[in-house]
Amino acid sequence: MKLVKYIFILFSLTILISCVKEKDFPPEPKIEFVQYVKYGLDSADCIISFTDGDGDIGIAEGDATTPDDFKMKYLYKGTDNLFHPFDAIDSTAAMDTLFYSYRVPYLTPDGQYKALTGDIVAKLRVPPLYAPGHTVVKFEITLTDRAGHRSNVVTSNEITIP
Repeated sequence: MKLVKYIFILFSLTILISCVKEKDFPPEPKIEFVQYVKYGLDSADCIISFTDGDGDIGIAEGDATTPDDFKMKYLYKGTDNLFHPFDAIDSTAAMDTLFYSYRVPYLTPDGQYKALTGDIVAKLRVPPLYAPGHTVVKFEITLTDRAGHRSNVVTSNEITIP
């Protein structure tokens, strides 16, 4: 009788251990802003956390045809205390909205379960191009996976320019 009891307990534990629930994320990337760290006048790290249900984040090394997948839209704080895209400084100027972009390395996991979660640290070279007369900027950030799914838009903290 004791042997049957031990076998039942062992069998129950085996079933519980094997029933670890997989994380269920949607196929579109979901991002959260973590931190923007500026180094000197032209270097910065932008850190975001992400989840992606189908694990197709990043671009393979040497792929010259896929557009950059991590984009940061430059916004400046106007005299109205609202943030505006850089092209809104002078409506007569022939300038597009300023974007910084970064190529995330290829991150697809091996195996059947592809969901990803983690942090991306984008090492950026940011030229000292600022909105004239404005000293506070921030970024709107998006991430696009290889299937073309675009993440939610997150906003960085306000960055004061010396």
